[in-house]
Amino acid sequence: MTLEHAILGFLDRGPMTGYDLKTRCFDEAVGHLWTADQAQVYRTLGRLSDQGFVRSRIVAQRGKPDRRVFTITTKGRAELTAWLHRPVELSPVRDPLLVQLSLAAQLGDPEVLVLLERARAGYQTRLDTLRRAQADRPSLGHAPDARSEALYDMTLVAAMSAARTAIDWVDDCMEKVGRGLPPAAPRATSEGVA
Repeated sequence: MTLEHAILGFLDRGPMTGYDLKTRCFDEAVGHLWTADQAQVYRTLGRLSDQGFVRSRIVAQRGKPDRRVFTITTKGRAELTAWLHRPVELSPVRDPLLVQLSLAAQLGDPEVLVLLERARAGYQTRLDTLRRAQADRPSLGHAPDARSEALYDMTLVAAMSAARTAIDWVDDCMEKVGRGLPPAAPRATSEGVA
């Protein structure tokens, strides 16, 4: 998924400011799927505008700074539709925990357990947050229809399933470490074996 297509999808639901896209869409509605910081959102809106996929207008406000409101164009909607029809390539796994764990041979079993306990707590927090999101039903920018709600629910179920699977995996790892891992092999140094 590209940030550009996510923004086009949100704007397809209705006009929004960059701030709305960041807070109501990326932070509140789809933070479990995709994140974006404010600078990324505004840079992407600039690119989308240059490509003719979105346009903006300034809306004056009393006692507040003017707002720049973005809308999707016909060309942008065509790009979004084309993207929705394309097969999605699975993202490569980029998990710092897995890299950290794979390089943790120098740590003792108690230290590895601490690493895993922290990871488990993080996954549990993620799962709890997703459960609250499912109960709260954040809007995807505007009031979604029943079809949008059903599709959104599928994303929450997938994210919750992944968190539960990760918790189960960590529990299995902790059990294995609790039984004791094989000792670490001596490490080689530039002077020879350490």
